[in-house]
Amino acid sequence: MIRTKYLYYYLTIDKKNPSMDNLPNLDDLKKDYIRYLLKLTDYNVKETAQILNISLTALYKKLDRYNFRH
Repeated sequence: MIRTKYLYYYLTIDKKNPSMDNLPNLDDLKKDYIRYLLKLTDYNVKETAQILNISLTALYKKLDRYNFRH
């Protein structure tokens, strides 16, 4: 449900001027989704990792990769 709500709001495309240039790349989607989950979980990294079904180590690596300050 969380992923569905996120994608619904994030991936709205301007119907008047559709363009492939307006679409986010995969790294941007990942970064923004992690940011969204952190806010949703009140910055609880353990809960965020559980939602993503990844280890805490993997989440911390992603946070470093995307330059999140923790």
